Amino acid sequence: MASTPTDILSKLNVGSGMNTADIVTSLVDSERLPQLERIEKYENQTENRISAYGVLKNDIKDFRDTIRTIKNSNSASHIGSSSNTTIATFTTTGSTGTENIDSSLVVSSLASTHTLVTDEYSSSGSTVGAGSLVIDFGTWSTTSSTNDTFTANSESSVTINTSATTTLTQLRDSINNATDNAEATILYNGSGYVLVIKGLSGASNELRVTPDPSSSSNITNNFSYTTSTKNLTQTADGSDASFTIDGISMTRSSNTITNLFKGYTLELEATSSSAINISSSQNLSSIETLLNTFTENYNAIYLNIHNMTTTAMSSDESAGPLSGDSLARSIQRELRSFTSKSIVGYENGPYSLSLLGIQTNRDGTLSLNPNTLKKSFEANPIIVDAIFKNQLTSDNADVSVSRLGVDTKPGTYAITEDSGNYNIDGVQMTASGTSYTSTSGDSNGMGMNIASGVTSANVYYGKSLMSSMDDSLTNFLAFNGDIATRINNLGDRLDDISDEKANLEERMNALTDRYTFQFAAMEQAIAGLKETGNYLDQMLKTSKE
Repeated sequence: MASTPTDILSKLNVGSGMNTADIVTSLVDSERLPQLERIEKYENQTENRISAYGVLKNDIKDFRDTIRTIKNSNSASHIGSSSNTTIATFTTTGSTGTENIDSSLVVSSLASTHTLVTDEYSSSGSTVGAGSLVIDFGTWSTTSSTNDTFTANSESSVTINTSATTTLTQLRDSINNATDNAEATILYNGSGYVLVIKGLSGASNELRVTPDPSSSSNITNNFSYTTSTKNLTQTADGSDASFTIDGISMTRSSNTITNLFKGYTLELEATSSSAINISSSQNLSSIETLLNTFTENYNAIYLNIHNMTTTAMSSDESAGPLSGDSLARSIQRELRSFTSKSIVGYENGPYSLSLLGIQTNRDGTLSLNPNTLKKSFEANPIIVDAIFKNQLTSDNADVSVSRLGVDTKPGTYAITEDSGNYNIDGVQMTASGTSYTSTSGDSNGMGMNIASGVTSANVYYGKSLMSSMDDSLTNFLAFNGDIATRINNLGDRLDDISDEKANLEERMNALTDRYTFQFAAMEQAIAGLKETGNYLDQMLKTSKE
């Protein structure tokens, strides 16, 4: 601090001789420092809360992402199986199947591939002649007839050009490079080399091979397969697979069938004279893995929130950055509520995590009992659906739910007929033809189609635990959600604290000025008294002389 006039008077021994600047500083600090300490403590607490909420927000997002991964893993991870794998195999592929399948299968015929073979060549390096071949794809009305017809499908034809030096190997490669709808190979039959040309499997994927009229005789005489000329030998025609599922006749162009049941592949291997069974069931091992992933991630975020909200019980302990914070406690309670949440809208429910062997420990964390899981799963596999998979169905095929309202709550709803009208849980629905809508109660907004003649049905609307948790966590993370609001409010507090600090400094500067002025006046008064005293001393000395 720069010297003041008061300091100068003191240093010249004109004033009191005291260091009034230090005195002023001490007096001001005695008022300033306690207030500044309080403000800065509050500032640090606020900054720590903002930081803690940033961490908590990321934790919630990570947990939500885990929930979504678990939910999208199709809970099921079903396993497909066949009672006779020599007839057909049934497996889960691609996006894992989620349906429980139990169907009978009879294979009448297998799909085959139209196959054409050339005459023998002495080597794979033998030349085939100059010209061009046009390959079309479609259906022959008959086989091996001079009067049959060919109907092209929607696939574009391909043209293969050759020269006088083109070898059998080169022709094979040209066909394979030109199209994915045909495959050419060279075989040694024991006495010579033949070119084998195959189309895709199925009756509509057969081949027509037409030499260009200007082609050499070698091309024309060896590679024709048209309505009038068949120099290529057909060893197999193209045909569709024919089979029945639960008595329903079906055909497919391939023996590998991926569009029968979503998420499952049926591979036909042989024909059968009697029905075999294809089925699927949920994979308990996969379910256990998913539940362990859930409990591990739940425990991580639960303990993090617990540490953040810990209250110091003694002077030796440190409180968490969100100690006493109502929102953090609310989030923790919300998480904890899901561990005991009743999940409705599933047959024979309600259900809960505890039924699958997930128990709450004394510290609030979760643990999985595999034995309980196994017993519960074997007794009632639908429990797994209540945890992982939403449900919207009816136990009557003539009743189908078409929509849900914003107010529709999960649950099981009884549909009854009363003099041509339909009620849901005893309350009459509005009707428009065969379309009915609930306008009140928990089912408010639910719409459904009900065929005439239905007397009763149950409608099941179940929202899985994972979906409920996803929704809850998403609400916390929303742009204008509770966490964002709390962080914004804490940011406003920091602004207020900054203003408070600035106001404190202004008050202390004013106090410093006031104290400085007062001490300056005191020093001037003392200087005046000293001057008067010196004058009187001088007068006394003069009178004595």
